[in-house]
Amino acid sequence: MPHILAVATAAPPHRIDQATIRREFARLCDGIPQVERLMPVFDRSGVETRHLIHQPAWYLEERSWEDRNREYCERALDLAERAARDSLERAGITAEQVDHVYFVTTTGLATPSIDAFLAGRLGLRPTVRRSPLFGLGCAAGAGALSRASDTLTGRPGEIALVVSVEICSLVFSKAARTPTDLVGVALFGDGAAAAVLAGDETGRTGVRVLATETRVFADATRLMGWDFTADGMRLILARDIPEVVRDRIAPIVSAFVERQGCSMAALDHYVLHPGGPKVMATYRSSFGITDEALALARSCMREYGNLSSAAVLFMLSDLMASGRTKAGDRGVVVALGPGFGAELLALGW
Repeated sequence: MPHILAVATAAPPHRIDQATIRREFARLCDGIPQVERLMPVFDRSGVETRHLIHQPAWYLEERSWEDRNREYCERALDLAERAARDSLERAGITAEQVDHVYFVTTTGLATPSIDAFLAGRLGLRPTVRRSPLFGLGCAAGAGALSRASDTLTGRPGEIALVVSVEICSLVFSKAARTPTDLVGVALFGDGAAAAVLAGDETGRTGVRVLATETRVFADATRLMGWDFTADGMRLILARDIPEVVRDRIAPIVSAFVERQGCSMAALDHYVLHPGGPKVMATYRSSFGITDEALALARSCMREYGNLSSAAVLFMLSDLMASGRTKAGDRGVVVALGPGFGAELLALGW
């Protein structure tokens, strides 16, 4: 049973309220009726503030996809370093002790991947094993925790570092004026998070990873993802995701928890990727859980927006620092992403 020793987060300096972002986007889309009539999405999103790499005016200037991606590479490395250093310090682990690095992102492209540059910044060993993952989207934070846990189950004397960086705002283009683009502007924010995990022969203890599971629905590949265009990435987000959560995801999650000798309603902690208000409402009804069970997800959405892969790590960091956990508690991590896929972890304290 691998252990999560520590989780840390890093947010960009500009904290912007939702009303400001709504006002700036409305100004950009003035005179486009199909967008103007959907502006109430901002008010129903559950987002109150977000952290962005830049002030809103920066995004309204003409910038090519090349320029925005170059900015991503620079800013992502800085955020990743902050989160990784903090997580290692909290765990009492030095960079030289890290055996594996799992790096996840879905909002920028870099080769070598950002973790290669991060290795030099942190002073990781030349023999560290790097696993950069791209394309898991919002599920990637949980997916990286699962991959790291699976590795440490087979290598119980080793240490893994998981790093997630998402700078969703740099995907934005002035040409992004479709209803789906609007939903993306209303929901997504910027941030990075890192977690340190240890195998059970290291002598270090933390939150136990009791089990992991991955599901891919190969018949639903167009539910979520990116279209890659000359102007960069354009969001794909199907309207029927809540129905898929209800009909296909909920039974899988319930069965996964039951195999750990528990039930969804009896769990102590829920780390559920927030997605959006409709997805969270579907969690409540299909999982048979209370409003209180969604408190972590709603708080993350309210303060940071949808952070894609970093969201579950932000929530796990808050939970571990909250003082609300005790020995014997059980919890579940659920994140959904392109594929269409689901990543699940069962946790024990």
